[in-house]
Amino acid sequence: MIRGGTVDEVDAANGLVRLKIGSGDAGDLRSPWVSYSQTGGALKAHVPPSIGQQMTIFSPSGSFDQAIALPMGFSDANPSPSGAGDQNVITFGSATITLTGDGLTIAVGGVTLAISGGGVAITGGDVTHNGKDIGDTHKHGGVIPGGAQTDVPV
Repeated sequence: MIRGGTVDEVDAANGLVRLKIGSGDAGDLRSPWVSYSQTGGALKAHVPPSIGQQMTIFSPSGSFDQAIALPMGFSDANPSPSGAGDQNVITFGSATITLTGDGLTIAVGGVTLAISGGGVAITGGDVTHNGKDIGDTHKHGGVIPGGAQTDVPV
C-alpha cells in the first residue's frame, strides 16, 4: 500500500504520526497512528514532521500495522528554503543554517555567524564568553598608555 496525505497529528515522543489521507461527505479520512521515518545510524536526527507536511504511508504488506510514513517533497504550503544547487539549507522557525562547499552560515533573527576558510565573522547581536562581553563594545580596565598589557575584559 502506498498512500499520500498531509500530517494531521504528531506524537513526537513515540515517533508516531496520523495523516489526513482523504475527505468525503462524512469529513476527513485519517490514517491510524503509524511510525514516521527518522535517521538512526551513526548520524542521528530528531526531526518530527509538522502539521500540514506532505508524507507518504508505505506498507509492503498493505497493513497499517506495518506501515511507515515517509516525508515527501516540498509544496506550496512548505516550499524549499533554497533553489541553489550548491548549498544545503536547513530552516526551523527563524533559524537558518546554510552549508556550502567552502563555508557554514547560521542566521537567527538579526544575528549571523559565518565560518569559512578565511575565519569567523559575527554580524549583529552581542558576543559573550563566560558571561563577559567580548564584542565590539567591551571595555578593559587597567589601561596604561604605552606597551603595557590591559586587564581582562570587564
